[in-house]
Amino acid sequence: MKTYLLYIVGLLVLMTVLGVSVQAHLVWPSIAVAIALLWLCVSLYGRVERLLYAYHEAEKMNEKLRTRQTDTERQLQYLRQLTENVDTALFVCSIDGRIDWMNHAASVIVSGTSLPSNILQAIAEHAEVVDGCALSAVLLRMDGQRRLIVALKDVSTLMQRKEMEAWQQLIRVLTHEIMNSLTPIISISETLTGANEAFAVINRRCHSLLDFVESYRQLTRVKAPELTNFPVSQLLEHISGLYPQIHTQGDGLLTADCSQLEQVLINLVKNAYESGATKVEVSVSDGEIRIRDNGGGMSPDVLEHAFIPFFTTKPAGTGIGLSLCRQIILKHGGSIRVESEEDRGTTFIIKL
Repeated sequence: MKTYLLYIVGLLVLMTVLGVSVQAHLVWPSIAVAIALLWLCVSLYGRVERLLYAYHEAEKMNEKLRTRQTDTERQLQYLRQLTENVDTALFVCSIDGRIDWMNHAASVIVSGTSLPSNILQAIAEHAEVVDGCALSAVLLRMDGQRRLIVALKDVSTLMQRKEMEAWQQLIRVLTHEIMNSLTPIISISETLTGANEAFAVINRRCHSLLDFVESYRQLTRVKAPELTNFPVSQLLEHISGLYPQIHTQGDGLLTADCSQLEQVLINLVKNAYESGATKVEVSVSDGEIRIRDNGGGMSPDVLEHAFIPFFTTKPAGTGIGLSLCRQIILKHGGSIRVESEEDRGTTFIIKL
């Protein structure tokens, strides 16, 4: 800027000298001053032209930078939306577990400002699973400080689905082989029942075994749900019609297979009363269904095996009721869990 000011001052001085020389009729000084003035104008023009060129180049560079910044902000916004809406819990924290940032899924798991001790211990031990969640932790240096990026993915539902598929495959093989053996035995025993009472006993027991096997085949025949939107009141009215003594509450809409969901609730309410409950409540809110009772509850050992096929504490039970309920809910893309204490009742929580 100082250089251009000097050029301008020099230009003004030369113009003044030229004017004085012309008025004084000094020819050679006037020519010399005119030449100097011309050189100064050309030099100043060149500098101005280079300055304008540099200015235009700077404008182009600024436009590129603004475009790049806009793209970066758009990508950052996309990544922010992505991290906030994924069902994987993400944390950025210090080495000692102090949380600097977490997404919505993480805030559901952790309510404080630090990672729970069991997660920190699992990270220190390089564990891959903690409390039914797949664990991944990466150590990075950010702003000159070491930071942990921790990801927790709930794999319990996936594990339940794989477990159910394994049980289904086992049941298919067992029922196929048993049915292949029972069918000819029943056929032969029916033709010989008049000859010997023993064959009549064989026939009756085979039919009983056939009915028994048929009940287990239900686990492999659950249809894919036909999803529709229906009012919660409709579902609660159907259940209340079968069990008038239950307490119900809830409104709004549900997206599910209404008949399959009814089957699940009927099974759970029936189990509640069979456990000695005198009060059963069914409530629906924001896609979550709770069936709460004041029955005898479950021991920790029973609670651990509640959804395993064939496991039952009832003398005449088949052990497929809760397994069937879980399979139906899993086919809806939802989850079902149970909370229970002995002599304090049981609560089933279904999330759709």
